[in-house]
Amino acid sequence: MSPAATKPPASELMAAARRARDETIPAPYRLPKNFELPKNATLILESSGLLSPDEKDIINLDATGLAAAIKDGTYTSVQATTAYLKAASLAQQGTNCLVEMFADEALERAAVLDAAQAAGQPLGILHGVPVSIKDHIDVEGHDSPSGFLGLVGKMMAASDAHMVSILRDAGAVFYCKTTNPQSLMHLETEGYLGITASPYNTDLTAGGSSGGEGALIGMKGSPFGIGTDIGGSVRSPAAACGIYSFKPSVGRLPYGGCNVPIGPAGCEAILGSHGPMGRSARDMETYMRLVSASEPWRVDPTLHVKPWRVVKAKPGRKLRVGVLRDDGVVLPVAPIRRALDTAVDKLKATGDFEIVEYTPFKSAENWDIISKLYWLDNGKLVYEQIAVTDEPVVPLTDWIIQQAGGVDRTKDETYALVAKRDAFRSELAQYWHEQDVDVVLTPVGPSPAPQHGTAKYWNYTSYWNLANYPAAVFPTGMFVDPAIDQEDAGYTPRNDKDKYVRDTYDAQVSVGAPLCLQVVGYLGYEEETLDALKKIDAVVNA
Repeated sequence: MSPAATKPPASELMAAARRARDETIPAPYRLPKNFELPKNATLILESSGLLSPDEKDIINLDATGLAAAIKDGTYTSVQATTAYLKAASLAQQGTNCLVEMFADEALERAAVLDAAQAAGQPLGILHGVPVSIKDHIDVEGHDSPSGFLGLVGKMMAASDAHMVSILRDAGAVFYCKTTNPQSLMHLETEGYLGITASPYNTDLTAGGSSGGEGALIGMKGSPFGIGTDIGGSVRSPAAACGIYSFKPSVGRLPYGGCNVPIGPAGCEAILGSHGPMGRSARDMETYMRLVSASEPWRVDPTLHVKPWRVVKAKPGRKLRVGVLRDDGVVLPVAPIRRALDTAVDKLKATGDFEIVEYTPFKSAENWDIISKLYWLDNGKLVYEQIAVTDEPVVPLTDWIIQQAGGVDRTKDETYALVAKRDAFRSELAQYWHEQDVDVVLTPVGPSPAPQHGTAKYWNYTSYWNLANYPAAVFPTGMFVDPAIDQEDAGYTPRNDKDKYVRDTYDAQVSVGAPLCLQVVGYLGYEEETLDALKKIDAVVNA
C-alpha cells in the first residue's frame, strides 16, 4: 500500500487537533454544554460567574498597571495568572482564539516569581504579568505549527524566540499561544482550528493574521501579547477587536525564532516585524523601551543599533497631524468616516494640534508592488505545505496568492520588483517631507471588522509595510451603530474594489463593531510615533 493511501483524512487530523487544544482548557473553566453563547462574547466574562470580584479587577488592568499592582503587593502573580487563565478559557470558548493553553506551567512559573518577589528579587518590569504569544513565534517546549495542519506536532520549540526570551527575562508568565490563519497571510484568522471571531460581534472577523491575539486581548483574556505584521497583521486584529497595537519599522525588533514556512529562506523582498498588542498606549511604549534596553542588536546583527530615545517637546510647536481620510482607491464606509471626523474635531478643539489634510500618494501602485513581492514563488511553499495533509485550502489563501498575478518570478523580474519597491520608498519619503507632517492619522481599513471571508482590501495597512513606516492602532471608544452608520444608497462606487467593500458592509450585521484609527510615523521614528499616539489617544478617549 502506498504512503498516500494510508494518509489519514484531513478531517480526522483537524478534529484531533481541535480536541487536543480543547483538552488544554482546565476542566473547571469550561462552560456547560447548554451555555448559550451571545453574539457579543465579552458578556461571557460576567454571565459565566467564573471570575471573582478581584479577578474582574485584575483583568481590567493594562499590563503596566498590573505590573505595578504585583510590585506593590496588591496582587500576586499566581492571582493574576489564575484570573487570566479563567478569562482566556472564556475567550477561547467565545471566539476560538487559542492554539494551546499551558496552565500548570504558567502557575508554576508564577509561584516562582512570587517567591522571588517576596525575597526582594523581582526580575524586571513585567514581573509576574501573564503574556500571550502568537502561534508561529517559538516558546520553549511548545509547538509552533504556524497555521498548517501538516506541521501540528512537528514544530516543538527547543528554545524561546529572541523576543520571547527578552520578555521571559523581564518576568513575563507565558500561558497560551494564539491562532493565526492558514498561510499566515490573511487579514482574518481561519485554518485547521476553525474561524476566530471578534469578541464584540462573532459574526465578524477578529482580523489577521494575529487574530487570536486580537480576540484574546479584546475579550480581556490577556493584558498583553505579541503578534507579527507584514501587511497589517497586528493592526487589523487590533481594529477588529478594539485594542492597541504597534508595528515598528523593520530592523528595530528582533525576529529570530519566528517561523515563516511560507517564505523562502533568505528572501527579503518584504519583511515582517514583531509588534506588541495590548490594552493601552503606554503598554506599547513600555514594550519598546523594554526591548531596546535589552540591546537586542548584540544578539541579532540584522538590527539597527538604536537605544530608545526620549522625545523632547519643542517649545511653541504643535504636533502637526496629517489626516488621510481616503487612500484614493476605496472610500471608507460611514462608521469609519464618522470615527475619523469625530477624532479630528476633538483634536482641533484642544488647540494643541495643527491639523492638515494629507492627500494619498500612489496607493494603487503600492499594492501592485507589495502584492507581487509577497509571492515571488507564486505560493509554491504554501501549497506544498497544505498538500502534506490535503487540508482544505481556505478561500482567502487562494485569493491573496492570486494577487501576485499567478506566475513564478524570474531573477530579473524579482530584481525589477525590488527596484520598484526602493523607488517607491524614495518617492514617498520626499512626498512625506513635502507635506511637513509629524504623523498621519488615518483609517486602519475601509470598514470595521468585516464579515467572515470578506477581508480583501489591505492597503490602508499594507501600504505602510511597503513604506516600512511605524504605525500604531488605537480604539476610539466608538462602535458601529446602525441608526447612524448606514451607507449612502446613492453613492456610485469608484471601481470594483470600492464596490466590493460596500457590498460586504452592512450596518445591521456590523452592529457593535469597535471603531479604531491608525497613527503613522516616518521611517525609524518609533519614539515620535508612540509619543504622538499617546497624545492623540488621550484626547480622543478623554
